[in-house]
Formats: sequence, C-alpha cells, structure tokens
Amino acid sequence: MVDPEIQTEKIVTHNKTFLVDLKKNQNGFYIKISEWSNSKKSSVFLPAEGIDLMVGILSDYKQRIASESDSGNT
Repeated sequence: MVDPEIQTEKIVTHNKTFLVDLKKNQNGFYIKISEWSNSKKSSVFLPAEGIDLMVGILSDYKQRIASESDSGNT
C-alpha cells in the first residue's frame, strides 16, 4: 500500500519539477522528495528525525551561495 500524502509542495526550476511530500506510515512521519526531469523520476526519502539536520545543511548552503554571490565569487 502506498502511503497517502499529508501535504505536497511543488517546486519548478529550469527544466525540473520537484515534489516535496509529507507522508506517514507505521514508523512515523517522513519526507519524500521526487524529481521529474526529462520524463524521468527519482525520489529520496527522509525520516522525520533527519529533517532538522537537512534544514540546517540547506540553510548553511543557502548562506554560502548568498555570500559568494554577493562577493562575486560564483
């Protein structure tokens, strides 16, 4: 049985579409991130306990990109 989506957000950038789904199964909540690109789909699954770590990493990356973009070092 496929776990139903509790919430879904869509990100479209360049020629790619990402779906970020919040789901829940017998083990608890998890995030499913799917990428659609050129008619191909791939997905990763992140258990709820890893969300804070992932958000922290993405925040660090965002700050680095902004910092390097501001200084012209892209």
